[in-house]
Amino acid sequence: MDRDPAVRLVNAALSREYNSVAAYALHSSPYTVDEDAAALKAFEEIHAANALTAAWLTERLREDLSSGPTLRAFEHWKVDLNYLSVPYLVRFAHEHYGRVAAEYEETLRQVAGDAALEAIFRRLRDEAKSHRAAMDKVLSPPEPGREGAPRGVSLPDVHAG
Repeated sequence: MDRDPAVRLVNAALSREYNSVAAYALHSSPYTVDEDAAALKAFEEIHAANALTAAWLTERLREDLSSGPTLRAFEHWKVDLNYLSVPYLVRFAHEHYGRVAAEYEETLRQVAGDAALEAIFRRLRDEAKSHRAAMDKVLSPPEPGREGAPRGVSLPDVHAG
């Protein structure tokens, strides 16, 4: 793959890791109850992993692609996730990490044959799967007859642009 498209792909991944869903969930002033402790701990662990991966991606940009980092805004900046319940944020993150893992799987097909990019996107795919598995452990089933969003709040369309 040519350098410029490769730099764009890695910078997009860096933006996703640096401006992570886990960080947003932790800083969004969610409504919490005692039962949310395990989910909040999972978000904290994922956030810490995201920070390490963001630093690693910055090194990859500099060392492998002779480029500097360029961060974009939080990918879900149009979605107001503030003041929601932790179970809602867990479901949001669970869906997000599933979609991200699939996107990285597709990116791996696009970069096939480029060892450095394959290593980057294999790690990112595997981490997204791991984050989703962490959310699986704290995912609560939605109430019968509801989509799981708090009363009066509908699930945002995270795919809308």
